[in-house]
Amino acid sequence: MYYYRNPYSATANLYRWPFMWTAIHPSTPLSKQAMPTNLPSNNPFPPVDTHKLKASATRIQKVMEQAQLLINKISTSDPFAHNLMDAAQQSDRKTVEQLIATAGVTVHYEMKYTPDGIRILFKEKNCCSMGIVLNW
Repeated sequence: MYYYRNPYSATANLYRWPFMWTAIHPSTPLSKQAMPTNLPSNNPFPPVDTHKLKASATRIQKVMEQAQLLINKISTSDPFAHNLMDAAQQSDRKTVEQLIATAGVTVHYEMKYTPDGIRILFKEKNCCSMGIVLNW
């Protein structure tokens, strides 16, 4: 039985390549034949600049304080929690917004409520946002 050996396979030429190179370019030492490490970067992303990230982190602290005001009010006041849940379940958006305002929230927010709970997305203009989901 005859087995055909492919002369162009990777294993056939694995040990020949450096020697072929030195035969063609005898002035190039073997140590210089490795792949160059200083290739131009093909990174599609811009260079890292943390100024905007740090500014967002600073501004999100205000948003977190606003969310904490609402969470504290809900967790410490039974009438507030009852009224908020009741108004949300009845789809009374105006009352829900008034209740959130009485908790001390002044930052812009978007809210959605379902029979299962309420979702509030606190937003800081052109910067950052933070969402909370509270179930009932």
